[in-house]
Amino acid sequence: MADVKDILGVSRQISLDKSDVKEKKEKVKRPEGMSREAFALLGHAHPIISSHLSKSLKVKDLINKPKPSTKGIPTYQYKAFKNSARTDNLELFHWTKLYKNANGTIRESDDVEYQFSKFNKKIQLYKYDAEEYDSLIRHESTDWTKDETDYLYTLCEEFDLRWNVIVDRYEFASGPRRSMEDLKERYYSIARRLLIAREGGEASVANHTIVRQPYSRAHETERKCALSILLSKSAKQIQAENAILMEAKQIEERRKAELVSTRKEAARAATAAAAAAAAAAA
Repeated sequence: MADVKDILGVSRQISLDKSDVKEKKEKVKRPEGMSREAFALLGHAHPIISSHLSKSLKVKDLINKPKPSTKGIPTYQYKAFKNSARTDNLELFHWTKLYKNANGTIRESDDVEYQFSKFNKKIQLYKYDAEEYDSLIRHESTDWTKDETDYLYTLCEEFDLRWNVIVDRYEFASGPRRSMEDLKERYYSIARRLLIAREGGEASVANHTIVRQPYSRAHETERKCALSILLSKSAKQIQAENAILMEAKQIEERRKAELVSTRKEAARAATAAAAAAAAAAA
C-alpha cells in the first residue's frame, strides 16, 4: 500500500476528516418497569435520568398487594332475606356475598341478621300501665283525660318524639286545641314522675336528664320569643349591636389595664415606704 502511494505521489500521512468518522452514539438503557413500546415513543430526544422511583414503586406494590382471602373464592347468590325492623314479615331478595372453597363447596354467610336493621333505633318511652296511671297521674288537676293521654303517647311512639310532626298530626276529636308546649309538658311531667316512682326516689335518678333538667314551659316560651326577636332583626341592627358589644369590650379591657396599673403603683409605694422605714430605723 505504501509503494502505491509513493508511485502516485501521495503523502503517507493522511489526516482523517472528522466528518468521515462516525460518532459513537451512547446507548440509553431502558429503565426497569417501562415497557418497550413506551420507551420507543420517547425516541432519543428526551434523555432519561435514572431514579429510584421504579424500585420504590415495586416495593410499595409488594407491600400493598392484597393477600389472598383465607375464606375462599368470593361468589354471589340471589337469596331471600327478612328485615327484623319490620313487623309485616316482608320477604325481599338481594345478592349475598358467599365464599367457595377449593372443593367447590359454598359456605353460608355468618350474618343471619339483615345488616341494615341495626340502624332501626327507637327512642325509649316511659309508658304507664293502668295501676301507675291511677296512682301517679290521675290525681293531677289538669284538663287531660286518659284517652287523650293515650292518644298523645301513641303519636310519641309513632314519630319518635319529633314534636314538630306530632303537633302537625295531633287531632284529638273531643279535646281542646293543644300547643307544642302543652304536649311537651304533659309527656315530660309523666315521664319524670314514672322514672322517680320506679327507681324508688329522686336521689337514685338525680343524674338523669329528665330529673336533672325538668321541662319548663315558661323557659321554653321565653326561649322561642327571644329567638323570634333575634331572627326578625335586620342586618343594620345586628351590626349596631356588634359595634356596641365591641365598644363595651374595649372599655372593659381599659378598666382592667387601669386596675393592674393602680395595683402596681400601690405595690411600688408600699415597697418604697418599707425601704424608707428600714433606713430610718438603721
